[in-house]
Parts: sequence; C-alpha cells; structure tokens
Amino acid sequence: MSITGSPDAPAKVGVALTDILTGTLAQGAILAALYDRQAHPEGVGQRVDLSLMESQLACLSTAAAGALNALPGTPPPGRRGTAHENIAPYQAFQCKDGEYFVIGTGNDTQFKALCNTLGQPQLASDERFLTNAGRVSARDELVALLNDAFAAKDRDEWWELFRGHGFPCGPVRDIKESFECEQARYRRCTLEMDHAVAGHVVVPAHPAKYSRSPIADGTLAPLLPPPMLGEHTEETLVNLLGMTPSEVDKLEEEGIVSCYRGSSIGIESAA
Repeated sequence: MSITGSPDAPAKVGVALTDILTGTLAQGAILAALYDRQAHPEGVGQRVDLSLMESQLACLSTAAAGALNALPGTPPPGRRGTAHENIAPYQAFQCKDGEYFVIGTGNDTQFKALCNTLGQPQLASDERFLTNAGRVSARDELVALLNDAFAAKDRDEWWELFRGHGFPCGPVRDIKESFECEQARYRRCTLEMDHAVAGHVVVPAHPAKYSRSPIADGTLAPLLPPPMLGEHTEETLVNLLGMTPSEVDKLEEEGIVSCYRGSSIGIESAA
C-alpha cells in the first residue's frame, strides 16, 4: 500500500490480488515439482511451500528492484495515483462527462502522436516536454495542460478519436462494461453455467486459449462448474485408491472425509 493510492493516502487494490497470485504461482510450482518427480530416477516427490507474503513481495517487480538496488539516501518509491513513477504522461485524465481516460506515452514518438491527436501539436515542440526526462521533471505543468485538453470531450469521444493512433490508451470502464466490450466478447471472457447451489450464473473464463486442447471456454469440450466441497471424494478414493464404496462410507461416518452427491451440472460459453 506504500505504492498504491494517491500521494496523500494509501489504498488497497479492488480484489484480493495476493490470494489470486499465490494460487497462480502455486500452480506453476506444483507442475514443476511433478515434472521433477517424473524426471527423477526414483520418482521422489517433494513438498511445495509458498506464502501470501512471499508471493506479494515477488510480484513487486520493478518497484522491488528499484528499492533493493537504490543508492544510500534514495527515497523509496511512493504513491502516484494512476501516474507512472518514471514516465510522463502515463495516467488517467478526467473527461467532460466526469469519466476517466488513460493514456500511456512510453517514448517521444508516442507523445507526439498524443499531442497531434489531442489537437495540441505545440506541446510536442515545447522545450520542457521534448524528452521523457523533461516531461517527468515538468510533470505538474504538463498534467495541468492535459487536464484542460481532456475536459473538452466525453470519455467515449476520446476513445473513438484515439483508437489506432500509435500510443497505448483506453477508457476506464466499470466491471460490467469491461466484460461487455467488443474485445472481451471476441475472446469469450465469460462462461455461463448452471451451478448445483447458485443456479444459473455468469463467471469469468480462464484467459488462456489453446489451439487444440479442450479448455474452459465452452467451445472444445463439455465442462463442469467448480465442484462442491467433497463432490469428487468418493470417485477419487474408489477409482484411484481402489477403496470400496462401503469403505468410503465408513470414512465419511467417522468424519474423516466429506462426500457431496449432488447432480452434475453443465457449462457453456456466454454469448
């Protein structure tokens, strides 16, 4: 939180990102351990251990690299809201309708394209803004000028004007707008499913798309929703460990395992 939020107040991210990242990192670690076991002559397994704290530290990326390798006396990275520490302009701007639009100009060519598209070509030739170093140094003056420029049109007007002009940009959408946008629909970013308890729901799809392997987008193979707790316990114990149904029942009676015996529900991709 020391690098997230406005300069005068910290903020948390909108979702439990560290929990999600730890699970994602655990997935890769588990697969690596399985590969190692397969390659090991004795087929010896191992314990995989990681924590939320370590995952969060590992994902600090350039912020961590900068802080860990800074010269003595260098202040630590701080909070800049939507702005970038070392690139300008690279942030969100409020538009005429009160919505926000994000632009990112990572080099001088992109900054020039931004200025021309904004109808402010003189900014690209202003001596204060000729280089990124100059733009970072004169960030406050540049941001003030861009704030005035962005206030002239609504968010979606800027989006239509900026598309295809050679610099990263995009509207700040709410969650529903994000899933309903053209690209999200094209990439099948949602799944519709009938869940045993929740009923008919729409959920985010897995982002990976494979050319031949069945994956969770509902196009290559019928899939099932996330299982209920214990839904596959009996199947696993019987089919993989060779136990009898009566032995599983005994384990369940003794509170050692839990079995859910609901009906199977299907899944499909959202339109």
